[in-house]
Amino acid sequence: MEDRDRPEQGPACSVDLSHRVRAHRPVGKGPEAVVVDPDRRRVHVACSRSNAVVALELDGDRAGPVWRAEVGREPIPIVLDRPSGRIFSADARSDTVTVLDAATGARLAQLPVGAYPAGLGHHPGLRRVYSGDTADGTVTAIDADRLEVVGTVPAELGAGSIAVDTERDRGYCANFMAGSLTVFDAASLRPLERIAVREGPCKAVAHPAAGHLYVASSLHGTVTRISLGTGAVLDEMTVERAPVGMCVDAARERLYVCNRGAGTVSVLNTATGRETHRITVGNAPGDCALDPVSGALLVSNAGSGTLSFVDRPWLPGPVQPAVHPLVGRPLPAFELPDLRGGRIRTSREWAERKYVINFFASW
Repeated sequence: MEDRDRPEQGPACSVDLSHRVRAHRPVGKGPEAVVVDPDRRRVHVACSRSNAVVALELDGDRAGPVWRAEVGREPIPIVLDRPSGRIFSADARSDTVTVLDAATGARLAQLPVGAYPAGLGHHPGLRRVYSGDTADGTVTAIDADRLEVVGTVPAELGAGSIAVDTERDRGYCANFMAGSLTVFDAASLRPLERIAVREGPCKAVAHPAAGHLYVASSLHGTVTRISLGTGAVLDEMTVERAPVGMCVDAARERLYVCNRGAGTVSVLNTATGRETHRITVGNAPGDCALDPVSGALLVSNAGSGTLSFVDRPWLPGPVQPAVHPLVGRPLPAFELPDLRGGRIRTSREWAERKYVINFFASW
């Protein structure tokens, strides 16, 4: 047997079961919404401060975008309509929804909607895209095939993120300023009910298979779980500071929550409602999406201008070293003799930087 044919020595299998941030890829200024195109193996990102949408390869480590398309001012949410191969971008400061060809980035249309559209919802079966118009407190419905506005729904002030229950044909618009959800019939556009939630709801995500709706409250650092069947609030889950983006992994019963104020993603077990672990990503993570093929989690970092690729995000990361409880607390008062002259030096002098003390050598 030649050397190259000999089996490897040591353990039969050595596997790192922790999640791993594989890369932070630059995308543009202020990246917000993220959508995955599994057919073309691409990820699309709305760069709010670049006024553009970019497409990147999901596989490999290609640094630059496949294409970059100019849209309206401050694109925040985007959705992918897979049947037509179109990207819809809500341009908050242009009061428009821009439609792009997902393959090339070519602009197909730009439709006027309500004032400051900051949220988008999508119902592939009904061929509808819904825009949450924040300043007008309305929802604008767009025909995904004809690319025209087909109606509006009265919501409340701060209308933004829209979740769609495709099994019950209902839409849920999160009204940030009103602290509520407007429930409407996704087909007829008829308002159905109002659900009161915590102040500052900025993201709503539906999980029709489980019968749950999740609403992130950025002001309270919580996620509220609501029954899609009854509209009743079931419970509330605590995450970190300023949760603003979410996505559901239905197969593994996981909810990923982007904590903008903490630079982390909270991983919640949707069966128990408990946080299992957190993933450190870039600065000010805004939104996230899962690649259904590889299982990777893609996280946009608005403060870093990057997109984080996280492998196996459903598994806890490596155990962090223990931190002494006094780390980060003010230095306690102390007095030490000056070794050269015998003068007593105090913590006040240390604080005022009048004298440098070799503190560790003094023990």
